Amino acid sequence: MLTTLRNALFGLLVLGFAGTALAQNDPEAGDISADAVPGDSSADANDVPEAPGAAHAKPISVGLLLGYGISFEDGPNIWGLGFGLRGGYNIDAIFLGARFVYYLGEDDVNLWELGIEGGYDIPVGPVIIRPGLGLGLANVSISVDLPAPLEDIDDSETNPYFALGSSVLYDIDDTFFVGGDARLQFVIGDNGDGTALIILANGGMRF
Repeated sequence: MLTTLRNALFGLLVLGFAGTALAQNDPEAGDISADAVPGDSSADANDVPEAPGAAHAKPISVGLLLGYGISFEDGPNIWGLGFGLRGGYNIDAIFLGARFVYYLGEDDVNLWELGIEGGYDIPVGPVIIRPGLGLGLANVSISVDLPAPLEDIDDSETNPYFALGSSVLYDIDDTFFVGGDARLQFVIGDNGDGTALIILANGGMRF
């Protein structure tokens, strides 16, 4: 019995060594060239594609904003046509930035906003979707010229706002990008709150 067991173990060892030798000599059995070894200094790091939104090679971005704000409140639209500037920085997929937008409004009423925002970049096919949150200050101004003897109306009020929305971005190359924003903005004021849907096109550069 011991002799049979010893012979069986010996046979298994021989088969194991034979299989290892064949695998090492067979180029189809996992022979890996030196160029494909991970961490090999001879491999070109640029040959490895970077996952969109995971880590930006140029994390600083600056862009122009142009669009329209639609008020959900009664009375004149204090948003209307808007234009501005946004800049930010990506920490991997996390975006942190700031923006300034001036809205022309209507009927002698207009608004500007200055705020910070944050978002998270999610690659979806060729584009990046960035859901985010914005916080800041919105200044509403009214300027009305009245006939004498009435006094002209010239007043302004600054209140906090917060916004929920998303951006869609498309990289033309590693420097230039285009996209669009859509967000709901809520202005919290002493004389009543203001709510608007804001849609802005944007385009800019990465550094």
